[in-house]
Amino acid sequence: MSRYASNQEVVRFFAAHGIEVTQVRREGGLRHLRVHDLPLTLPMPASADECLRLVRECLARTAVPPPSSGQ
Repeated sequence: MSRYASNQEVVRFFAAHGIEVTQVRREGGLRHLRVHDLPLTLPMPASADECLRLVRECLARTAVPPPSSGQ
């Protein structure tokens, strides 16, 4: 995910993958989100694919079924 992506772009990116993200904020080299109402912190320099993987892993650990990838 580009460190220059706006908060709205971050929300739209995850929404395109069926993941509800709210309360996006940047703090230094981190991006703090709420994913399905759970707090999650992502590193700013991580790629979009890496961020998506991290979010899906978080959802899996918390028993929230991840959306199908559609592939």
